[in-house]
Amino acid sequence: MTMLNFRRAAARNATLALALGLGGVMAVPAWAAGSAASPAPAQQATQAKTSQPKVVEEDVTIFDMVPGTVYLNGGVGKDEETRMHKDAHNWALRMTFSDKSSNEFVAGVKLKVFNHEGRAVLRMKDAGPMTYVQLPQGEYRITATYKNDMLTRVVHVGPKGLDANFHWAI
Repeated sequence: MTMLNFRRAAARNATLALALGLGGVMAVPAWAAGSAASPAPAQQATQAKTSQPKVVEEDVTIFDMVPGTVYLNGGVGKDEETRMHKDAHNWALRMTFSDKSSNEFVAGVKLKVFNHEGRAVLRMKDAGPMTYVQLPQGEYRITATYKNDMLTRVVHVGPKGLDANFHWAI
């Protein structure tokens, strides 16, 4: 393993550990898990009879929905907002979403982040009010849609990261 790959792996592992320590959850989308993730129909019928679905509530969630992209999403409530602000320096792209008229945080944002090649590196249906993303340095196009109003920005993530604030006049 080269030194660069080792540093990237160490940084990714440290970020995941920190996010999990903040109450995050790692999840793999069903499409990525393949057929091994879903039990056979006979097993499903048995499971439906014998067990109740488990409900898990988390105040901060972390997903790896686009291969290679890790993000932290949350910030609802003062405690969670404070925890995320303390960890912000560990994330390359830090986005916040708010209503411009009252400056209140908003959630439920449809978010897409594209790299300089136009390939999606992050897609979320319910982002906000704060979303932090681990990305390599470079140019990105971000589209954020809230209540059918889309804001688009082209940003450059540098060595110190970037804060991108999206405000809607609602």
